[in-house]
Amino acid sequence: MFDNVLLPLDNIFKIQDLGFHITKKLYMHPDRKLDWDVFLYVAEGQMEVWEEGTEYIIKKGQFLFLKSGLHHWGESKTSAGTSWYWIHFFSLPITESYQELNPYITFHQSLSILNEEYSKYIKLPKQGNIPNPKLMENKLEWMIDLFKSSDSFRAFALSSQTMELFIHVFRELLGGCVQTKSDHTVQRIIEYLESREAYSLNSKELESHLNMNYSYLCKVFKDKSRSTIHMYNTRIFVGKAISMMRNSNMNVSEISDLLGFKDPFYFSRVFKKIIGCAPSEYLSRIY
Repeated sequence: MFDNVLLPLDNIFKIQDLGFHITKKLYMHPDRKLDWDVFLYVAEGQMEVWEEGTEYIIKKGQFLFLKSGLHHWGESKTSAGTSWYWIHFFSLPITESYQELNPYITFHQSLSILNEEYSKYIKLPKQGNIPNPKLMENKLEWMIDLFKSSDSFRAFALSSQTMELFIHVFRELLGGCVQTKSDHTVQRIIEYLESREAYSLNSKELESHLNMNYSYLCKVFKDKSRSTIHMYNTRIFVGKAISMMRNSNMNVSEISDLLGFKDPFYFSRVFKKIIGCAPSEYLSRIY
């Protein structure tokens, strides 16, 4: 339950404080339970801390997250000369409307950013190694200078910089992760859908192309993307229609026919379901 840290991407974190400390003698982490989360990064030596009965040893170049509301403490095991950075921040809850961001699946990008692209979260390990420690320390030093400054925007800047820092950690750790079989299957489905020129989708053709059962493909795709294959296909072709509207002089009937919709009326219903307005209205907005 506590092995991963889930961080939503549609809101910035509020920062309580942050800083740097080097201990000149044997150190014991305070015994406490906080109302905020903690990010620890050890620059030199190694630090010892317990959380809810689990002992963690954070070595040089490693980070650890401590969760709000959980009891954590230390023993006299952190040696003199150990130095670390910390960020105290308030994380936000993950609701059912959020979807985990999967960097191994390249979803179709339309010309507009949809709301669902914001309702994402990333999953970071509770503890891990930083591949580029110097870059991390330079970033943290800059943030500490900002924290100590009288800049009127320091709270907002530190919140956004903390978000950026965690996303950077997430990106840095990707090299050690492996794409799953399901990820690969979903990516193959997406590539197949994007390669097609006509809207009408034949389940037997998709089965034959991937040499897999269609029911299985539907389940895997829905689990990974929270979208049906049919809806995803629809979004691709609506995106293609928008591109044609912006880059050609074709009318709605011509676009509908070229993309393989059965008639302009059906195309208009599909378009409105995705975009929220009829193709003719969208065209008028462009012009």
